Amino acid sequence: MFSNLERTEDQPNKSLTLMEEIRKQMINENNPDIKETIEEIEARLISSKEISLNEQFLMLSTVAKYYHKTNNYDKAGKYSRHALQLSKKMSVDFMQVIIETYLDYATLEREYGQRSTARMELAKLMAFLDSNDYQDGYVYGVIFSNLGKISLDEENMESSITQLEKALTYFKQAVPMTHPIISSTIHTLSDVYIQVEHYHKAIELYQELLKTYETLQDKPALAKIWLRLGEIHFYIDLKEARKMITKSIKLMDEMDAMNHLDTTKALLMLAEIDENMGNFPRAINYYKKGLKQLTSFYKENNFLVVYVYSKIGTISIKVFKLNQAKKYLEKGLELSKHFPKIRMQFLYALGKLYSNEKVYDNALIVFQEFLQRLEEDGRKKSLAYGNTLQAIAFNYLEQEMIEEAYDHYKEALSIYEHLENCMEEKGLTSIRLAYCFESIKNKDIIQAEHYYEMGFKLIEKARNQVLLEEAFTGIIEFFKRNKNVKKRRIYEDKLVKMQTTKV
Repeated sequence: MFSNLERTEDQPNKSLTLMEEIRKQMINENNPDIKETIEEIEARLISSKEISLNEQFLMLSTVAKYYHKTNNYDKAGKYSRHALQLSKKMSVDFMQVIIETYLDYATLEREYGQRSTARMELAKLMAFLDSNDYQDGYVYGVIFSNLGKISLDEENMESSITQLEKALTYFKQAVPMTHPIISSTIHTLSDVYIQVEHYHKAIELYQELLKTYETLQDKPALAKIWLRLGEIHFYIDLKEARKMITKSIKLMDEMDAMNHLDTTKALLMLAEIDENMGNFPRAINYYKKGLKQLTSFYKENNFLVVYVYSKIGTISIKVFKLNQAKKYLEKGLELSKHFPKIRMQFLYALGKLYSNEKVYDNALIVFQEFLQRLEEDGRKKSLAYGNTLQAIAFNYLEQEMIEEAYDHYKEALSIYEHLENCMEEKGLTSIRLAYCFESIKNKDIIQAEHYYEMGFKLIEKARNQVLLEEAFTGIIEFFKRNKNVKKRRIYEDKLVKMQTTKV
């Protein structure tokens, strides 16, 4: 190929053809010769012998594209800037390559976080187009689309919306509604609308697209649009979201596309909708269908697969399908080694499940790992840490290991005392700590009474009726056991008053 380069001399059309061929080769990542060819072009650029201006520009632009593709920021930037300097002297014959070079360089700078530079290059490109009275709406659409994405990177939603709306207007003028760039821009713009809670604007975009594809009776496109509309309605109307996603699944079923990733997404969205609406058995059913689909695409240790295991396991607990819950949680825990956050959900849920089964050794193992991970995350002084200590302590109580229970309740209470909005937890821990003081070998009735009364006051303020009744029972029984008639009657009267008021 190097010999071909030498023969081009001042033949821009031939050079253009040759550089286009090299660019096509870049698409084929398995092409073993492309790197060598690029190095040959670089060597010729350095020698600067017998290279016309046109050739030099085409070479620089091509080499810049190659290094952008291979993630070499320094070389891609250097060759892009050099090419753009030469572009000022180029004829309109090279307009398409000049535009492409500007866009490539702006994309490069954006990818590496240099947003101001990217924006500046796009502004230069617009000035260049204006000076040449270049009226290609598609190119302007691409420019404004890129500007919108830069603003989105900067979390400037207002600017992003303005630029993306301009981009969509230009694209609609330049290409049919069925062109992929229209769908892509609508998707990006609708994402921004969703972030700023302009849901109805996002819906309007897709309704316009829907009309186009309904006329064409394009089932694959319609299935995707109904799915997207369902996704948007998820934020404002779960019932409508369900209807639209069901339409999408029906269309995919008609096309025999039920093993498609979009179908999996639809099933998981229906599962989430039912979960949010409290339809737990139906949610589990959809999550199971989604899991079956996912495992046909991905390995079992894929994040989405592990996530669905956690959903089926935790929701199964809510509907008291404990054997099913245990099966999915244990399998999910096994697969969750590389996903620390979701592993925490498995650990805590299994700890509760093992505790319910009175398999206390297994419960302790998963609870201890849960605590260890909280410590590693710097969350030792958290509600989750305190609640786990409480759960471990309760298991010790169940096994009549009072000293161990006492230690864990004491630690849990010390954590709650540094937290806000945990009155119930603090109250319950105080009452159970009081029971420990009463039950240890060297009974401390004074401390027991202190913690019973402290816990009762906290629970009384929390206004949890079920917990308050439990607290009444505990404190009345305590004063009955210790023959404190006066205080027992005080709490009995309070209980009667509360029950009378409730009636």
